[in-house]
Amino acid sequence: MKFNNDYFWLYVIHEDVTRKTDIKDRAFDNEWMHLDSDGNLTVKGSNPNADGYAWDGCSPKWAFLDQVWGIPDGVVNPATEQRKTYYASLFHDVLYQFGKQTGVQRKEADKLFLDYLKENDFCWAYIYYAFVRAFGWLFFGRV
Repeated sequence: MKFNNDYFWLYVIHEDVTRKTDIKDRAFDNEWMHLDSDGNLTVKGSNPNADGYAWDGCSPKWAFLDQVWGIPDGVVNPATEQRKTYYASLFHDVLYQFGKQTGVQRKEADKLFLDYLKENDFCWAYIYYAFVRAFGWLFFGRV
């Protein structure tokens, strides 16, 4: 877990993580994210100017009384050795963080989130998707 003065992050990656997406014909590159016109999305955990890419999993979450409270991230998927929402929330968070700069629409980020949850056999996939569709506008471009 990583803290700053105002917030904490539950997960941190120190390697780049890439995913093929349906987000085509847009290209973007900054210190944390790369999207090419073929739909390859990379989160740059190996950013040499930082200490990895950090996020809180499925939002919102709070640290209170030495516990993490908020939306659960599911059980560990034996195939990835990460919680079932780990990669879905990683790509969703980076797209929400830089979506307005990239031209990626919120519904595209939310669809990628759902696809990843379904691939990981997360039984709550459609419930989580319904919540990001209903409330994601509060966070898109503001993360």
